[in-house]
Amino acid sequence: MRYDPATGLSQLFRPLPKTKTRPTLDVVYRPAQGGMTLRFSAREALGMPEQTLLLVLLELAQEQYAQVARDVVVIDRRATGIGQDLWRAMHDGQAAVEGETLHIRTSWYELAGRCGSHGGRSQQLREEQLRRLCEVVVWEKANDALNSVRQSRLVTLWHGNDVRLHLAVNCRLAGAVMGGLYAQVSMRERQDLATDTAQAVHAFLSTTLRAGRSLKVGVETLMQRLWDASGVIPQGTLRARRKAVRDSLVALGRLPGWGVAWPRVEVAEITRRAVRARQQPGTIGNAKPEAAVLEDTPQAVSTAMVERFDATRFMQRVVDSPSPGTIDNADMDDGQRGDAENPCQDKALSLL
Repeated sequence: MRYDPATGLSQLFRPLPKTKTRPTLDVVYRPAQGGMTLRFSAREALGMPEQTLLLVLLELAQEQYAQVARDVVVIDRRATGIGQDLWRAMHDGQAAVEGETLHIRTSWYELAGRCGSHGGRSQQLREEQLRRLCEVVVWEKANDALNSVRQSRLVTLWHGNDVRLHLAVNCRLAGAVMGGLYAQVSMRERQDLATDTAQAVHAFLSTTLRAGRSLKVGVETLMQRLWDASGVIPQGTLRARRKAVRDSLVALGRLPGWGVAWPRVEVAEITRRAVRARQQPGTIGNAKPEAAVLEDTPQAVSTAMVERFDATRFMQRVVDSPSPGTIDNADMDDGQRGDAENPCQDKALSLL
């Protein structure tokens, strides 16, 4: 499934404590070397179930985009009918905004099958998750002379009942599906991970690592990535988080597409193996893909089947950060990437 890299590298989705009330959502993703700044805001923060639902919607969008003609699926400012309604809801009534997105047709039953849960309570939870996704406002601020700003919704639901749902996703997410810059996230792998922390680690590393690449990362770095480190955090909470991250990396290493070694106690070396899926693209429905085939060498994988985005080259320590090991997105040259083809020459930069 194709995922927008900036959304994947942001902290839009995090493991949340099981409490009655959620914190508000106010997340900013700002590339260190300039470019589009994203800000996500909503009444409630988003957890891993919301990310699962969004990934399912993107999976459906990709399948339907491959299956149905472009002029039927794509919505833009010239759309009519439900497409136009979705577009205007996405942009708060603005019909003349440039861009395009995808009209996703599905049902609650299909979403339940893909999310892996049926039943009355599950249906209620899924409705709440979709509501939270639809409440997220995305602010895009360009790094240009005018500091241009664009506002839209993350997800829009215009019409839905027990039989059919009509939705659209943000133009950035749709762009990744339609061939723009994207990272590859496996829903099959995600469903094999039992905890929120493991799914969060998997989604982040799937955005960060391209098939055939390796990365060394510290447990503390992943903790800072997954949870808010501000304020005083009890030692017991830190120990629980540290254990959850270690257990998640162990679980990740059991997946056929990943390898995890421990050169040091608190440092994992993670490898993403090249995978060639046997399923033909464009299959709509609840059919699961056939078992993937692991390739011994990245060169054996078709360029059309691997993700185009590789965040390894954007990873380095932040020199002036109060928290060592923070992940930054500054560009690095080929000698600093730390992969098998270009081993890292600076040991301080090879550990995140």
